[in-house]
Amino acid sequence: MIFELSLAAALILYFVVLIGIPIIIFLFISCCACKVVKHQTVMVVERFGKFHRACRSDNGFGGTGLHFLVPCMDSPRAIKWRRKEIGNTRATTHEIVMHAVDLREQLMDFEHQKIITRDNVEITVHPMIVFNLFDPVRVAYETFDLSHAVMKLVQTTLRSIIGDMGLDDTLASREEIQQLLLFKIKKTCQNWGLMIINVELLEVFPNDTVQQAMHKQLSSERVRRAAIVTAHGFREQVKTIAEGQAQSKIALATGKAEVKVQIAKGIAKSKTILANAEAEALRIIAHALKDYQVSPAEYTIALKYIDTIKKMATRAGARKVYLPYESDLMAGIQSHSIHS
Repeated sequence: MIFELSLAAALILYFVVLIGIPIIIFLFISCCACKVVKHQTVMVVERFGKFHRACRSDNGFGGTGLHFLVPCMDSPRAIKWRRKEIGNTRATTHEIVMHAVDLREQLMDFEHQKIITRDNVEITVHPMIVFNLFDPVRVAYETFDLSHAVMKLVQTTLRSIIGDMGLDDTLASREEIQQLLLFKIKKTCQNWGLMIINVELLEVFPNDTVQQAMHKQLSSERVRRAAIVTAHGFREQVKTIAEGQAQSKIALATGKAEVKVQIAKGIAKSKTILANAEAEALRIIAHALKDYQVSPAEYTIALKYIDTIKKMATRAGARKVYLPYESDLMAGIQSHSIHS
């Protein structure tokens, strides 16, 4: 009885080892052969070392990202990629191995590059590109290290472009440099399965010596412009003052002339009024003397004569001797003036 139980247990153990272990191994290999491809990624599959197919997220079982690889026959293609982390002092390069190609847009940053311009000035350039991998097969087979190839292509092309330009053109033509760099590397990168979307130059600056010289030149230029502006301002000031003085003199002369004209007009008008008054007086005197047969002229002459004699008699104290015909008349006038 005990022998029969031992034989049954041995048979069961034999079948478990003979059937169970291969089943477990098959299940393990099957699980390892099933690959899940995420959205916007592509896995390149080789069969016996030769390209077989590209597995995407929408062409697996039922349109999902699940793909089955034949064990011992199919294997994913390993793609070498370099990632650089640009720090404040230096750049660190990390080499990774990818089994799936990411189709999303990516950013590739480069180290600061020192380039000599056409006029032998050293400048530092910090380029950057925006790209996406559109053809996974070309990415896997066209180049051994795609990221390194793109970096070197950008560096050499940028050196060629800036080497044909002067310092002033380089600093003022950043957009033109970006467009020319994009035009020159775009076709080559497309042959590698990489599409360049945009190229940017984050920084373009000369060395410290050139920067100091540029600052001095800029300061001198500002001083020169300030001197020119000051000279123009002084010239305008002198011109304005001279024009103001000239205008003031013209205005004063015009005013004086106008005053003289008005004075002359006033004198002429007063003389006219006096003449009219004298004429009217003469008419009245003539009318009054008509009955006495005396002419107005004789009357006027007599009045003038009397006034003259009176003035002479008034100034007799100045020790001047007058010998008029009517000396007794003068004495009477002088005595009358003293008493009055």
